[in-house]
Amino acid sequence: MTDEDPQAGQRVRRRASRSAGPTGADADAAAVVVPTEKKSAEQKAAEQKSAEQKSAEQKAAAPVDLGKPDTPQEKVVSGDQVAAKAEPAGTAETPAETAVDTPVRSKPRAGLVVGIAVASVIAVALAALTVFLLVDRNKASNADEDRARYVAGARTTALNLTTLHADTAAADLDKFLAGTTDEFKSQFDGRKDSFVNVLGQAGVQTDGEVLEAGFEKSDGDCGTSLVAVRAMQKNGDEAPAERNYRLRITMCDVDGQLLASNVEFVP
Repeated sequence: MTDEDPQAGQRVRRRASRSAGPTGADADAAAVVVPTEKKSAEQKAAEQKSAEQKSAEQKAAAPVDLGKPDTPQEKVVSGDQVAAKAEPAGTAETPAETAVDTPVRSKPRAGLVVGIAVASVIAVALAALTVFLLVDRNKASNADEDRARYVAGARTTALNLTTLHADTAAADLDKFLAGTTDEFKSQFDGRKDSFVNVLGQAGVQTDGEVLEAGFEKSDGDCGTSLVAVRAMQKNGDEAPAERNYRLRITMCDVDGQLLASNVEFVP
């Protein structure tokens, strides 16, 4: 049919080509344009969907949105602010930990201070005790020395009192009285000569010997001792006889000198 009627065939081809669509460059343009329009629509749909999703996410994340600093509540619950508030809390824990650790660390220091204080108290106490013991020892030593002096003075007084001879009676009596106080000497006032005469007439010879002596008591500057004396005594031509005496003699410190203030014969 084409060969027989070429014009009719061309018309048929044009009609057919026109009805089938563009050819050549038009077909290429159509192929480019149509996909471009479809792609733009899909992009629009995807962008719209993405916008909707972003809007939904923004709405969902609105309470914790970091971009709204004007709401105080959102500041408190925001991530940055929570972190910012967590950091002061963390730093606040440091003083707390320090406050907790401080007593623990201060215990050695406190123990050291207490140890030093106790050592100081002990040192002071020991020093005070040492001074007290030294003073007490000095007092005891002084007391012992005083007692020894009192006993020695009593021994000398007893020996002078029991050692008398008729031919030296006055000198012997003066020797004895030289170791006595003025009050004791006053007891011989007016009787000294008569006593010497009696000793001379009787021919008394007595030689004393101290057997024992011990300290009895003290009273102020005076000390009393007991002295045991044995005397070999004879009168005239008689044979010597042993006589034993116990004397209580009180010695007093008078201006640094020990003097007998009282002599008693003890049965």
